[in-house]
Amino acid sequence: MPAAMKAEDEVPSQPCPVCHIVQRVSALCRDCAAQASDESGRRLKFCNVSCSGGFQAAYADTGEPRDSHVCFVRGICCRADEAYHGGIVIQTG
Repeated sequence: MPAAMKAEDEVPSQPCPVCHIVQRVSALCRDCAAQASDESGRRLKFCNVSCSGGFQAAYADTGEPRDSHVCFVRGICCRADEAYHGGIVIQTG
């Protein structure tokens, strides 16, 4: 690897499936992920259950749990889940 090339340069860039901004992951960008809502447009938030992982969805306004991974961003059906190395990832489809 040339000295000027960094490890992150090897990761292919892909567009966010919603807004098409180029990023280094195949999931929604942060701005689009922050717009996640349920079927009726009520905002959602996602987090890990503990520092060792797990997935939890809740309504952003009340903190009430939501028992679903399905969310919508700008009318596009998406799925939120625990990321492989922790954190949350939202993907289309």
